[in-house]
Amino acid sequence: MDFYDITNFLTYLSPILLFGGVVLGSCYFWKIGVLYKIIVYYLFGMLAIDISARAYGEIYGSNLLFIPILGFVELLAFFCFYFYSGILESRKKSVFLGMIFLVSSAFMAWEFTSISSSAALEGFQSYSKVLSTFLIVMLAIDFFISKILSSKNITKDLFFLNSVIIMYFSLVLIIFIPIDFLINDATGVKYYIWFANLLFTLVFYVLLILSIWKIGKARG
Repeated sequence: MDFYDITNFLTYLSPILLFGGVVLGSCYFWKIGVLYKIIVYYLFGMLAIDISARAYGEIYGSNLLFIPILGFVELLAFFCFYFYSGILESRKKSVFLGMIFLVSSAFMAWEFTSISSSAALEGFQSYSKVLSTFLIVMLAIDFFISKILSSKNITKDLFFLNSVIIMYFSLVLIIFIPIDFLINDATGVKYYIWFANLLFTLVFYVLLILSIWKIGKARG
């Protein structure tokens, strides 16, 4: 089994993990808090995008059209997550972040309409994923800062979950900044970078699922 066989195998592990996470989340859904329910919704959204992108890619030869969709769903999920976490207590802050979300969503909608399946060829440009990832990192950092400044206690489970979110999306941000290179590089280096992104994503899903299982079991 060579590198490409391993990568291909791991790509099929993604929907399996997501499906398992959704099933687990459904079992514990009425026992977990709103923040963890949002994580379940997030896993469901990722599963829907994963399956749809695979099917679309098989039919049209490229699924890069789903990058703006992925960026929007991630931003929506974690904007809701941090909204319910209590970091938007200030009206001015709520309005400011709300405007950023609306402007970012409008940009992603515009980018989505501008990209077709032919974007898989030379000249592909999409920054929705970079934008959404950057904003999620900022929200996660702001969550920690808000808790420190307000002197409010944060549970170990929520501290762990927020730390996981920061680490994952920070790594993904580094990977997706040179997205044009990742799409159009002809040297083969991009495959190793995409492999690293795949590994980070799988570990992220596992940690999210473990967080749901832990909090669900504790409240069961």
